[in-house]
Amino acid sequence: MLSLSKASAWTLLILFFGVGGGKRLEAAVTASSLAIVGYDDYHDSFSMLALTPLSAGETIYFTNNGWSSTQGKFNGADASQGAGNESLIKLTLTQNVSKGTVIFSGTDGTSWEWTKSGVIPGQIGGSAVFSDLALDYESDQIYAFQGTTSNPLLNPTSFLYALHFGSIDYPFFSDSEDTLTGDIPPGLSLGAKTAFAHTNLTFHGDADGHHAAWGLNPAAPAVAALQSSGGTKDQWLAVIADSSNWDEGLPSLSSFNVAPEPSRSLLALGGLLTLLNRRNRSNFIVFVW
Repeated sequence: MLSLSKASAWTLLILFFGVGGGKRLEAAVTASSLAIVGYDDYHDSFSMLALTPLSAGETIYFTNNGWSSTQGKFNGADASQGAGNESLIKLTLTQNVSKGTVIFSGTDGTSWEWTKSGVIPGQIGGSAVFSDLALDYESDQIYAFQGTTSNPLLNPTSFLYALHFGSIDYPFFSDSEDTLTGDIPPGLSLGAKTAFAHTNLTFHGDADGHHAAWGLNPAAPAVAALQSSGGTKDQWLAVIADSSNWDEGLPSLSSFNVAPEPSRSLLALGGLLTLLNRRNRSNFIVFVW
């Protein structure tokens, strides 16, 4: 707790903003920084939505290997098997990416590039390569995570998002036992909407992969409302984690309207101004940290 005179508080405020306290800093990629908004098991591709600004130089990995909570690792991840039992692809941000940007795994963009070939570094005696995700038509997962440069699948450092595309036999996340199943990794949850199990079981192709592309539908009322007014990342996560807002086909938009999050400095300014304008006779302001 800190007590300051009103004059001192104003001085502190001026100094704070005068030396750059009001600047927005690019944050590290965390859970809720992005979400998967499209899944195509015919072309083995997907779409990702940036829900916060993403900084140049960040590396994000995506895999469809299911997470095993029992083993505490991705299915098949091993010192000699850098791609596990399924696939691993790497996204490198070459420039800052604005919030609201849709990144499609099928092509490179002006601010990002995909690594989908070449041996995964750090394997001991293995030769697995980066590749597009070989998504299953019946049931599969897509995990976004960060990890070490050396064998990242075996050495994840943070989990960013998890999507489960289920079937009648595998409708929800579950401990990974094969290539069709996968659990929710640490740091993600259904409650926080950073993990999403797609529950509309009509959203699946047949054995030939027909009609197997699905994504966030801009025409869905809840999506259209946020697109019109601008939604926070939490509002977008909630809309994305609702199967009724998805439809056949990958998202047709290259960006969605993600509203800026209020900066900490602006929130502090609002609180300070409220205190300064209280109609009382006190000559001091008390800050509680």
